[in-house]
Amino acid sequence: MSWRQIVGLFLLASLDVACGPIPMTLQDSERETLYNQAMALHLKGRLREAGRLYARLLEADPPRPPTEEEQALVLHYAPRLFVTPQEPFPLLDVIAILHPDRPLIAYHLFWEDDIDYPEDQEPCDHEVVWVAYDPEEGGVTGVYTYYHGQILDGTEAVAEAARHEGRPWIGVQWGKHGSLPYGWETVQGGAVLQNMRRTYRRLSTEGHRLRNHPLAAGWPATFVGTWEEFVDFSRLVDSREWLRRERTIFVSRWGNAVLDQYALRYNFHPKPDWPDG
Repeated sequence: MSWRQIVGLFLLASLDVACGPIPMTLQDSERETLYNQAMALHLKGRLREAGRLYARLLEADPPRPPTEEEQALVLHYAPRLFVTPQEPFPLLDVIAILHPDRPLIAYHLFWEDDIDYPEDQEPCDHEVVWVAYDPEEGGVTGVYTYYHGQILDGTEAVAEAARHEGRPWIGVQWGKHGSLPYGWETVQGGAVLQNMRRTYRRLSTEGHRLRNHPLAAGWPATFVGTWEEFVDFSRLVDSREWLRRERTIFVSRWGNAVLDQYALRYNFHPKPDWPDG
């Protein structure tokens, strides 16, 4: 099922959830259905029900720890994250998930919050970067990033990563953390650049949503600076050092389930597991 279909499930007025035991052995289609139901519940904020389904799915198809070779791959391709000097939110967690059957790694990034959403009951801002690699020859074959509901394909980012030993450059949008691949200014024919300019104008004049919300106390009300400063991605936040220290690496196709049941003690907004749905 595609990500759009999953979001469609979220819009259903009600969702029936089986409460009886689920067999340990499930067909692929049954696992997919169970997972989609869990994510639909998660998106609706029905966290305990979602957690029960995630847990049942992972009983049937548990994640496994990476081999030494897989761990080395994750560290080798770990993206270089660059924030602006004025970024108000620290990085809370980095969780890497390798696809069990494809040469693809998801780097899940959890920032302290999104400056536009102090009230959303999600004490983090979940973003994702994916790196595809050649298992035979080595080297990056694809760089994809999550940017406000879109998945960006960074064509220029592949060549740039090759110049940095396979580690992609990722720019992180001030306060909102949309992940930008190298060459983002020309992605989608300049549409991402236009979106960034609109966001800059709003945040530097009107400021963020709910500026007077109690949970936004202490946050900057506006971005104070020029456009050049808004896109000054010059401060490195090294995901490799984070992963090397915390060893938060799993092998699974069920990213959100693993994050919920194995990795995080706080709620997060589920995002696509893989860049192709």
